[in-house]
Amino acid sequence: MIRDIVKYDVHSKNNNQILHKKLKTVTDFNSQETVNCIRDLNETLDDLIAKEGNKRGAIGLSANQIDYDLAISAVALKDTRYIFINPKVIEEKGKQRLFRIGCFSVDDYRALVRYNDDVVIEYDDENGKKKTLELKGDQSCVVQHEMDHLVGMLLFEKAEDYDRDFFIPRQTLYKDGKVPLKNHGWLFELRRKLGLQKGMIAPAFYSSLFNDYTDYRSFVNKTYEEKKDLVDMIRKHTPEKGKILETGETTSALSVYLNRQGYENVCLETDPDMRDLALNINEQNQTDVTYDLGDLSKLPYEDKTFDTVFSYEILESFEDDKLIKTSKEGLRVSNTFVFMVPTIKVVSNALKGNEILRSAKAWERLLKNNGLIVIEKEEINNGGFLILAIR
Repeated sequence: MIRDIVKYDVHSKNNNQILHKKLKTVTDFNSQETVNCIRDLNETLDDLIAKEGNKRGAIGLSANQIDYDLAISAVALKDTRYIFINPKVIEEKGKQRLFRIGCFSVDDYRALVRYNDDVVIEYDDENGKKKTLELKGDQSCVVQHEMDHLVGMLLFEKAEDYDRDFFIPRQTLYKDGKVPLKNHGWLFELRRKLGLQKGMIAPAFYSSLFNDYTDYRSFVNKTYEEKKDLVDMIRKHTPEKGKILETGETTSALSVYLNRQGYENVCLETDPDMRDLALNINEQNQTDVTYDLGDLSKLPYEDKTFDTVFSYEILESFEDDKLIKTSKEGLRVSNTFVFMVPTIKVVSNALKGNEILRSAKAWERLLKNNGLIVIEKEEINNGGFLILAIR
């Protein structure tokens, strides 16, 4: 049967403790409890996939999330369903890296969690037979997350820095164009210390903490004010009414702003949810920006389709090889690539936690060593951010 998901409210002390319990090892594979648990996990996971989809090609659910005290997880890896009973990692083959994950038991929130990129696990199947399976990338991440559930660990407890790495995504925070009362990280700690309860804080107070905007139109204007130096450099290298591509557009606020100024704008995003948020912003601002989905390191456009490509606070999250490949792709489809990145001097609670921070000189050296030419640069916010134009 389809069961309700056991939820954990980060703002409450009265949560079902089964989510924090190390679950019992399964020894009787034919017991009614074991059979029922596996059946309910499968049916509940099927229901979640029907409602939520499986965009990452890996989605899972563990026994305590449907209120069973058994060390069992159900995981759908692409088109294959696995039941992992008493799983354990027996070999760590890949490097550790940060994954951005969510959890059906912790609504709205995401966390940056470090897992091995390539692992071999051993588990019992439904008949009690020992099996092994090698998992890589997102599949490795999802299975290790489910194994954390089996020992009573939730995603925010796995994050290295609670305030930095446990957060509500921007598209959720600004859903429907409103600044929410629900908060996270250091804001939650501030409210707790002040003894304030949910619903008692004026929206204006939260609006000031979330940069003073409460709708998508003011959001666009505020983003422009914060990124004016970047916009000025984009304009400098783009002819009047030129064609501009934004890669990894997040909210597309700058493209919306530039479109208002007469430019032809296209945005490319890898995440369908972020693309949908950007479409809402575009609709409320009544502009005609074009939105595409695709791979930033393999752009779906002909050579020199655009006058300028730009991005901001994207490339610092890439390893060097992908960073250079993405930069060269930007220059393949345009004459100039303008981007903004944080440096080692940045002081901000906006960092996602997976940034590779470099000095301004290190950024220039990396680009130069890979055949890219810096034609203009500017350090802003006391050197915390660097804007570069390359070709």
